[in-house]
Amino acid sequence: MQENIVVDFPLRGEWKFLKPPGHHPYAFDFMKVSKDQKSYSNRNFLSYIFGRTPAENFYSWSKPILAPIDGVVIQASDGWVDNKNVNLANTLIIWFKATFLFRPKTDGSKIDIRPNVGNYVMIQSESGVVAFMAHMRRGSVKVAAGQRVIIGQIVGEVGNSGNTTAPHLHLNLFDQVNDLLQAKVLPIAFRHYERWHNGSWETVQNSVPKKGEIIRVQAMSV
Repeated sequence: MQENIVVDFPLRGEWKFLKPPGHHPYAFDFMKVSKDQKSYSNRNFLSYIFGRTPAENFYSWSKPILAPIDGVVIQASDGWVDNKNVNLANTLIIWFKATFLFRPKTDGSKIDIRPNVGNYVMIQSESGVVAFMAHMRRGSVKVAAGQRVIIGQIVGEVGNSGNTTAPHLHLNLFDQVNDLLQAKVLPIAFRHYERWHNGSWETVQNSVPKKGEIIRVQAMSV
């Protein structure tokens, strides 16, 4: 069994660790939560069910995404439009399409994954591991292919582009991206974070959160 590859957590603040149905076991989603850890947006739940919640009303929206590894940007894509509104009906439709109907299309000799992942960044480490971050906000990608980045460098912002049910960050590791149809998703762990457990924060190292767990990495003081 392959050991987890340890990376830095790419967000700051408090986030909920999600593993939606249909996701690969090593593909993770994160949504920012309110101070009381009970909601994802400043709109009430009825607005989500019967109305529309604008993407910018979610706490995740436009939050900085940091490089989880040192390496070179091998792909970066921007310009895909964000889904402006979120509601229950759209969520169910998008989830079904992304899980069961999505088939990547080719763009010349390259697979076009943008309809599913939206705006994204891929960073390759010296060992060859590729960190993949998706659903970034349109116009927020701050790096370009060929650029070298270091851990903690801002590479973009959380958005709602592609097949998303709400603004969030998708993160996983690939063994290679020369042939995405054959790429393997690698086991991942985070070097350092805190988890909310039994009413207080506990420090965790080199580990993976449990589904539904609230975790945080606090912003560094300037």
